Amino acid sequence: RKTKKKGPEASKIISFAVLLVFCVIWVMPFIIMACGSLRGHEDTTFYPKELFYPHSGYTLENYKILLLGQYPEGVVHNSTVKYDIGRWFLNSCVSAIGGTLLYLLVASLAAYAFTFIDFRFRNLLFAIIVASMVIPGTATAVGNQVNIFKTGLNKSYLALILPGLGGVYGMYLIKTFFSSIPKDLIESAKMDGYSNLKIYGKIVLPLGKTVLFVQGLFGFMGGWNDLVWPQMLYGVKDSKLWTLQVGMAYIINNSKSADLIGTALAGGVICLLPVFVMYLIAANKIIEGMASAGIKR
Repeated sequence: RKTKKKGPEASKIISFAVLLVFCVIWVMPFIIMACGSLRGHEDTTFYPKELFYPHSGYTLENYKILLLGQYPEGVVHNSTVKYDIGRWFLNSCVSAIGGTLLYLLVASLAAYAFTFIDFRFRNLLFAIIVASMVIPGTATAVGNQVNIFKTGLNKSYLALILPGLGGVYGMYLIKTFFSSIPKDLIESAKMDGYSNLKIYGKIVLPLGKTVLFVQGLFGFMGGWNDLVWPQMLYGVKDSKLWTLQVGMAYIINNSKSADLIGTALAGGVICLLPVFVMYLIAANKIIEGMASAGIKR
């Protein structure tokens, strides 16, 4: 009996130890990034191995460079663009939040049509759309860029949002969740005179809030962290339309000093904070949605 009682306890301890090691490995780069962002450029140059406690103490020097454009003595840069961090932050918010909300609307409508509306060649069309997932985004980036420039949308926020509305993965994820909704519930709603739009808004969306929160979080993270697509759209003259990631990359790349490692890490912290906050906000709602999804009503 004693061995039977110790067995589960030992497995729990081993599982906890493995999870703890995994969490430490996963969190350590973020801790190093946060600590490194508070080190001065002289400290990173002469004492590069002191990661967690700087030899000269912590300083906000790197954040002053990024937020205020105040370079310390000895740091040479050739930046010709005003550091409009607030504008870049707003552009990232508009593209990430606006793009995510529009995508959830488009993807959920498409998922509803493929799940609950019977039309000709539905399965064939869905198979073709899913098969397009094997095409990498880099293969269509140039074509999307040409279309954006031809339509004259390269001077607006729509250039950042519209190409992402055709993403297939989110639609497939939502469609898979919608397939778990009982068909009898939808049929009874139609018999009561509900239109497809009313069923979509009053029945399907409330039941599918779990997958919408999950996909919304993924979509926001993808839109916020995107760097390549905004760089393809906007040049140096369009700095007012830059996202935060493009602006940070420009500041770091146009610094001639090789000892601005802390500045790069500070840029990473600034870009990471909104995603971290969004995850904290959405995490509880995702857990609540998962818990309620297991309750049959």
